[in-house]
Amino acid sequence: MANYHMMIDFQIALEYLLHFIVIQWIYEQTSLVRVPRLILPLAFLVEFLGGLLGSSFGVGLSFMTPFYLLFYAYFFGKERTANMLAFYAFYPLVIYLLIFNGYSYFLMPAFNITSDFLNKSYLYFIFFDLLIVPTFVALSKLLNIDFKSLRVLERDRKFSRIMFFTNFILISYVIFNYAVVVASQFFSLYYAGPIVTLVGFASILFAVYSVNKYADEYFENQRRKENRRHLDDLEKYSEQVESLYETLRGFRHDYTNVLISLSEAIQMRDIDQIKMIYDTVLKDSASDLKQQKFDLAKLTHVTNMPLKSLLSSKLAEAFDKGIHCHVEVEEGVFFTDMRVLDLITITSILCDNAIEAAVLSETPKLSIAIFKMEGQSVIAVENSTKEASIDIAPLKQRGFSTKGTGRGLGLANIEEILFRYDNVSLETESAQHRFVQLLSVTPKQD
Repeated sequence: MANYHMMIDFQIALEYLLHFIVIQWIYEQTSLVRVPRLILPLAFLVEFLGGLLGSSFGVGLSFMTPFYLLFYAYFFGKERTANMLAFYAFYPLVIYLLIFNGYSYFLMPAFNITSDFLNKSYLYFIFFDLLIVPTFVALSKLLNIDFKSLRVLERDRKFSRIMFFTNFILISYVIFNYAVVVASQFFSLYYAGPIVTLVGFASILFAVYSVNKYADEYFENQRRKENRRHLDDLEKYSEQVESLYETLRGFRHDYTNVLISLSEAIQMRDIDQIKMIYDTVLKDSASDLKQQKFDLAKLTHVTNMPLKSLLSSKLAEAFDKGIHCHVEVEEGVFFTDMRVLDLITITSILCDNAIEAAVLSETPKLSIAIFKMEGQSVIAVENSTKEASIDIAPLKQRGFSTKGTGRGLGLANIEEILFRYDNVSLETESAQHRFVQLLSVTPKQD
């Protein structure tokens, strides 16, 4: 008898351990945040002791699971809204309960497995825990959930309302589920559990469908806006190329006339005439050829047309604002391992911030370089600053800006985009009235 009780206690401990490991794994897959393994034993010990002290007390401690997950999301996750914190806290538990209850209420009766039999052995519960992982993976693929995209949308107002509705469903299911578990100890509620599970599953499906539908619409609108901006930039680029062509054609025509005049002065050995031609025409021609707009010709080495159009537009804007611009583009630099929309969005933010900061500096300067470095494709954006150095950390906080309240969305948006990439990084430096940002893209290994 003692050996039997020891075996049951071991099975209970193993079931609790698997229960917690699976929920934590679902949390990590959902939030994309890896929880330190030192946290697991403490949380598991509390829940396991609660289970040994009695089923009701154990249910109460199991109800604490969302608060563990909320603790993880708050302390180990990156900055998130209250909506997303609640989602990360309750979604893993709800998915676990739905899958587990689905097997318990619908699979077990199909094999004539009774609850009395289960109370004598926890091996079936352990088996169900192991089934939850592949079931979660299959459901995520079937529902086409992109958890990385949630970080981009989390501060969108309409998306926040959808997430509030989703969280309401998640929390309601948890409350109803535990209410049924506790009430079933005092009343006969044979159909309550399956009904709550079916309604909960249908509600979650509807909520996930709403999230996916809005996400698809949001990113489609973003692509349309980017396409429109690309066409506008391309039109500006064409105008600038045409302007360069007209300038060079006029320069060639003027130079032909100058050379004829110079030839006549040389034949007549008229030194004063030669000197006059040099002082009035040739002396300034070198500086004319070095005008900043001729730097745009270096963009021909940019192989990505949307990127070329964007840089051309931003350089023209900077030139019009009196900023001294410098461009260097190395041949054969590609950014194929990053979505074009994300590349353009980040580059646009970097250029906009650089132009705004450079205008305020004593000697406005802007440098843009594209090159290869240690196998990485790099876009470097450097600008002059009014301040000798700028504290970088606050700039990445949403809403913070050195240019005023409510304008500090750029770098925070970049951080959210970079969160989706393992092969893209952004390095920022500020010193000696210079602000430098390096966007590096590492080629993915096949």
